[in-house]
Amino acid sequence: MTTVEHDGEARMGPNRYGKSGIRLATVARDGDRHTFTDLEIEVRLAGDFGAVHTDGDNAPVLPTDTMRGTCFALARDGIDSVAGYAQRLADRFLEASVATAKVWIRVFVYPWERVEVDGAPHDHTFRPATGGQRVLTLTQDRGGEPTITGGVRGARVLKTTGSAFSGYLEDQYTTLPATRDRIMATTMDITWGTTSPSVDHAALAEQVPATVLARFATHDDSESVQHTLHAMGAAVIDALPEVTWIRFQLPNEHHILADLSAYGLDNPNVVFLVADRPFGVIEGTVVRDGHTSEPGW
Repeated sequence: MTTVEHDGEARMGPNRYGKSGIRLATVARDGDRHTFTDLEIEVRLAGDFGAVHTDGDNAPVLPTDTMRGTCFALARDGIDSVAGYAQRLADRFLEASVATAKVWIRVFVYPWERVEVDGAPHDHTFRPATGGQRVLTLTQDRGGEPTITGGVRGARVLKTTGSAFSGYLEDQYTTLPATRDRIMATTMDITWGTTSPSVDHAALAEQVPATVLARFATHDDSESVQHTLHAMGAAVIDALPEVTWIRFQLPNEHHILADLSAYGLDNPNVVFLVADRPFGVIEGTVVRDGHTSEPGW
């Protein structure tokens, strides 16, 4: 990224531009059996674009509409893998825009699963699947090797027991009662880094969430969301040697024991008020020894 002096003390600082919300779907037809892929793509380019801002010189600008068209054109021959498609996009943008020094490609995969008919998956009928959106981000400097991170956005999970919260700092404004048994609910956003951009990202997109959810379910001695965050991250690091770090953003979606005393009823941990806001947010990264995590949040 460049900075450009302009008119006295003002200068253009770091900048980038691109296109967001590029939605496209593809159908791969193998006889009667079809494979449906549903994507949302974000593109960002950074480089020698200072004069575009300071002088109104659009000569280096690859229009964002061209970015949209490129995403559709490069999907024409199919999307065998999200990582491969993202790499083809990055290579094309670096070729098409000589002013670009760095390209970001982020792909969100909308989840679909086959509808079952008479106990068998149907060849060409699908419904929305659970588990959140898979996310793959590719970053590449001109002349450099790509960096790829995997992830999941919006994976909603809940357990009805096996979670406690007590022994915390209290002051004159603390009203939260301690509990040794509560509902733990969250919608996970997860990002992970790998040893190499050439690992099997499609396999990891299955294996990492499965490992996380299994540990979420079995971590029944949880003292907090933080405690479970570390347990889930450690389970991934232990099970998958290709993963060097894993980062979580976990909103604490509160389920508050409802007060039924006004109706002459007790509440033996049965009825809960679901409060959508405010909500706690727990963030953290678990890192393999000898590695560092991606900087920033």
